[in-house]
Amino acid sequence: MNEKIYSASTIEKCILKATKDLGIAKEDLIYKIIEEKKGTFIKKAVINVILQKEDEESNAIKQKQGTISINDGKIYVSDPKDGGLPAKINPSKNLIIKVNGEEIQEEVEVFSSTNIETSFPEDDTIPKRTLDINVFPDKMKVYISTEFTPKKIFKIKDCKDVQNLHIEIEEKQLYSPLYNEEEIIEALTKVGVVFGIIDEQIKKLTKIKNQNHILVAEGLLPIDKEEDYISFKFGKDTNKFKEDKSGTIDYKSIGSVEAIKKGDIIAEKKAGKEGRVGKNVRGVDLPYKPAKAIIFKAVEGCYVSEEGDKIISSIDGKPSFRNGAFFVKPIHEVPSDVNLKTGNIKFSGEIVVKGNVTEGMKVEGGSTVVIQGAVESSEIVSKGDININGNIILSKIYGGGKDVLKIEYIQNLTVLLTTFESMVKNILEVKKFNLVGRDTGDGELIKALIDSKFKNIPRLCMNIIKYARLDEDYDTELIDILKKNIMGFGPLNIKHFSEIDDIISRIKDKIEILNNNLNLPSNISISYCQDSDVSSSGNIIFKGKGEYISNISSNNNIYFEQPGAIARGGKIKAKNEIRARVVGSPGSVFTTLSVEPSGHIYVDVAYENTIFAFGEKENILEIASKDVHAYVDSEGEIVIDRLKL
Repeated sequence: MNEKIYSASTIEKCILKATKDLGIAKEDLIYKIIEEKKGTFIKKAVINVILQKEDEESNAIKQKQGTISINDGKIYVSDPKDGGLPAKINPSKNLIIKVNGEEIQEEVEVFSSTNIETSFPEDDTIPKRTLDINVFPDKMKVYISTEFTPKKIFKIKDCKDVQNLHIEIEEKQLYSPLYNEEEIIEALTKVGVVFGIIDEQIKKLTKIKNQNHILVAEGLLPIDKEEDYISFKFGKDTNKFKEDKSGTIDYKSIGSVEAIKKGDIIAEKKAGKEGRVGKNVRGVDLPYKPAKAIIFKAVEGCYVSEEGDKIISSIDGKPSFRNGAFFVKPIHEVPSDVNLKTGNIKFSGEIVVKGNVTEGMKVEGGSTVVIQGAVESSEIVSKGDININGNIILSKIYGGGKDVLKIEYIQNLTVLLTTFESMVKNILEVKKFNLVGRDTGDGELIKALIDSKFKNIPRLCMNIIKYARLDEDYDTELIDILKKNIMGFGPLNIKHFSEIDDIISRIKDKIEILNNNLNLPSNISISYCQDSDVSSSGNIIFKGKGEYISNISSNNNIYFEQPGAIARGGKIKAKNEIRARVVGSPGSVFTTLSVEPSGHIYVDVAYENTIFAFGEKENILEIASKDVHAYVDSEGEIVIDRLKL
């Protein structure tokens, strides 16, 4: 005996469920009530239906029932026999079923004479495909995305004879054909893509639907022409000079050099690789960047070969290179100390001192000066580079000759220029808002501004007069104007403030003349200095322990190369950049680092009372810090990025 359990909210619903499931009339159903709950909120009934083994009588009952089947999408109905139950058909989702012309909404009895029609709801959808082409703004890359939208196709599933039919539906999707290569190429051509097409990617689009962001074409980037370079044939370094990202050549990278003989090849110019023209996806040529022409000339003691690709020495001496120009200068070598026995050393070429420079002595060279020993209470002056291996104590070092003084002259003129320009703006503001009485003359106003707001003007004028006297082209007219109209009670002689504009114009002209007369910048390389003055028209490089209570002035950059090198006390002034290691001390000694407003200062470790100066503005560090970067922001304010030590 087999049994089957049915549950519903009531006994009647359990019986109805069983009759539908088993295809047995209610009166023929044999069951037992297992559970019946008739609560207010919860109602539940469970019956156990006893299934008897089929015998000839039960088979006979089944054979009396009407049946319904589906074959190849057509519905066939067999009528009941001898009082059997008719077949039934049920509504179906996504399918319209009509019985005798009426759409059914619930279970309906059907016979062989019943007209049964089925149809699917109207679907206007048609298969679609889209091909989206994305050409990058720079026209160097092209991407394609494809999307295929199918049309849904429905079909009635076949079914064998059943007494109660629930029609099942099969769903299929009909897609548009995939794009072929010709169609894709044609679409690319229509938007102007004719170059750099990637065949493998095009084939991929012809095989797989719904592709997203497929790279189908890529332009060819131009390759810039490589710059010509100089191959050096003297000294330790025969390689090219190193060049940073900004294009500045590090001339220190050549290292030290040896003396050469007349006729020796100093350097050769080597051609860089040729460039290659690029092309974008529209087939437009992209020109490559031509190489920057390098300076390759002989200035003194050498000449350029007829072919133009070699520099050849015309004398015995020591070669040097600066800003594309080659020099060979005679060498004066001092094998001992410079002292009272040797006297002061003055030579138009390069000077090499094997020993020390002792107290009260002076070494003056027209080219590079190399001191292999120490310098004490002495003066070293050179129109070229200066290299001092030993310590410098209580001495003065000037690299660039008279250019050092000219640079200080230019710096003072520049500050005075900006100060006068600021003063003119103040005068215009005062007059605009009538902040002083009408009886106050322009001269009185200028005198009041100098005494109250622009107190640095008299000091600047004194400095300029001092440097002007050293100038070969002494500008007496500018100095006379400063003495007569600016210094002391001079401003009271000014009738109209436009006379300041005339002074500004004269200062600009003088700055231009001085800049044009400057020689090539000279660099100074030293190890350690104390209680000394070091000035250079180029870079100053500390290769050793650093400096102590000294005044260091550079018209370019100052570098402390050795880790842990100190800058303790004094003033370190550069035009563009200072890169220091350890500035100040735990004892909070005052140390000034100064650059122009556009410059930058980098310090590994800076102690309290380190002063960061930018032009006339300065900021004092109040707490020991590390990884310091100081600069002036777009608002004109000093910014000190740092980490606490």
